[in-house]
Amino acid sequence: MGESIIKLVKPADIVTLVNALLGLASIIMVIGGRIDSALILILIAVVADAADGAVARKMGSGVLGENLDSLADVISFGVAPAVVAYVVLGSWTAVSGLLAGLFMVCGILRLARFNVAGNKGGFTGIPITAGGFIVALFVLVKDYIPYFETVFAVLLVVLSLLMVSTIAYPKLKNPMLLAPMAFLLVVDITAFYAGYPDAVKPVSLVLLVLIFAYVLTPLGRIFHD
Repeated sequence: MGESIIKLVKPADIVTLVNALLGLASIIMVIGGRIDSALILILIAVVADAADGAVARKMGSGVLGENLDSLADVISFGVAPAVVAYVVLGSWTAVSGLLAGLFMVCGILRLARFNVAGNKGGFTGIPITAGGFIVALFVLVKDYIPYFETVFAVLLVVLSLLMVSTIAYPKLKNPMLLAPMAFLLVVDITAFYAGYPDAVKPVSLVLLVLIFAYVLTPLGRIFHD
């Protein structure tokens, strides 16, 4: 470990660092009042998070990989969504700060538990990536949600508890769910930067339904049993 840090960085680690930079850029966008841009950057971070795993499988991973991945995820899917939540629920003052803090802390605990006792066959509690993804999508479709602030506050609590729960979740490998989600995610991001904001909300709503289907998968096992 005494060798140069540059020599330790592998191609997958570079993608992971891009993920972290996207999270930072999202926070900067929130500070600048560009909430929609911040949300889209979180969606791009989801793509980067998936890409670093694919690159690692193709080109190998180094000693920094797992730690870098967790650190990047804290920024992109823990801190950035928490900052978004705080600003969106700004009228709630102290409550918005508590909810944002709860989400971030539970996300950090979720990552720490995975690093200590990771389950290669699946996840214990929903992944922080899914939590941040849901927050971004939910705020993007806020115009479709009645009593948005109240529902969003409840959602933040539920997501926080799910991240630190002992509920078993499978790794998302089913192409019947993964393929349409990947396609819609690319469409969503492309539509935003191509100047078609009206297309972003309905696509985000479909994505939200699909990711909620993943969150509800444990119910299927309960009813099956």
